[in-house]
Amino acid sequence: MRYNVTAILCFICLLNINAQEIAKVYTQESVKDEKINIVLDIENYNFFDNREVHSPYQISQTLFGSQLGADIGVQFGDNTVMAGAMVIKDFGTSGLFKNDFTFYYLYDNGRFSGAFGSFPRKILHRELPDIFVYDSLRYYSPVLHGALIKYECEYGYVEAYCNWINKQSGTQREIFEIVSDGRFGHNGYYGGWNVQLLHFSVPRPSNGLKVYDKLMINPNIGIERKKTGWLDEFSIEAGLMLSLNRDRNDMVWKTPVGFLGDVRLCKWRIELRNRLYVGTPQFSDYELYGSQLHRGDPYYRSSFYNRTDVSFNLLKKRIVKCYVNASFHYTEQKLDCSQQVILRICPDLGILKRIFK
Repeated sequence: MRYNVTAILCFICLLNINAQEIAKVYTQESVKDEKINIVLDIENYNFFDNREVHSPYQISQTLFGSQLGADIGVQFGDNTVMAGAMVIKDFGTSGLFKNDFTFYYLYDNGRFSGAFGSFPRKILHRELPDIFVYDSLRYYSPVLHGALIKYECEYGYVEAYCNWINKQSGTQREIFEIVSDGRFGHNGYYGGWNVQLLHFSVPRPSNGLKVYDKLMINPNIGIERKKTGWLDEFSIEAGLMLSLNRDRNDMVWKTPVGFLGDVRLCKWRIELRNRLYVGTPQFSDYELYGSQLHRGDPYYRSSFYNRTDVSFNLLKKRIVKCYVNASFHYTEQKLDCSQQVILRICPDLGILKRIFK
């Protein structure tokens, strides 16, 4: 418990530092325009993900559904207060798969920004790699509940957030995650990190269950270029992938470690991306706790996993974006193929372009 309390206190300290900086900037710029604007954000996100594969690491299934989110609020200066709802329809079922409310405060002065409340994932600077966040979480958990802080400059960014996943009760565990990622560099070369701390507690009463401690760390370096030779975009990233896992039933630390690489090439509307993991199988004790504890792609339970994505942007307009993708998954046992179609419709509402980057 001391381990998790320390993590929460560190995150609160970061929030306090950011709040002090915000207050300082706001005081210095109190003469800024305080005109109140009504802001509206609407997005429809549709997904088709055919995972009819034959792998010991995956459940063979097809995910087909749609998200509809709408938020309305007021903006005054660098401050915005929003409220709305997010509904998810899983095709082939009656009723809604999930509905959730969003209500949150946003601050953004161009360099420092933050959010507090229940807010959409899309306000994150970027999603973590799929070893941390599985594709299905983007489909079925589009709302985060907690707090977010971010700093951006010409050399990079750093972001941290706390997402409260489960409230402790007599039937469910208390679960929350604290996440940080960042990247700083110059002339296309950079160094960065992805870190995820997951607190997997017990229900009350615990009924003999124990807390599980999990920490994932991915320091990395890379190069990113635009308009290089005949390519429109090009990037290479390589890093260490280390996990620290402890089930307090036996108090034994399990420390899978390996190499994580990512190569991306873009030309016109075509993108080729290859991700590689080589090392100790990740997600210790997956057979006991499953995806409730391990929120990344289950393929990383293999000691060798190579994923190649071939994507084509059918539509790349300001309001409508649609792409199709074929994913080839190669493990030490066999080759699988899955296919995805994503259609995103987001009306350009002008003033929201600065809020939702």
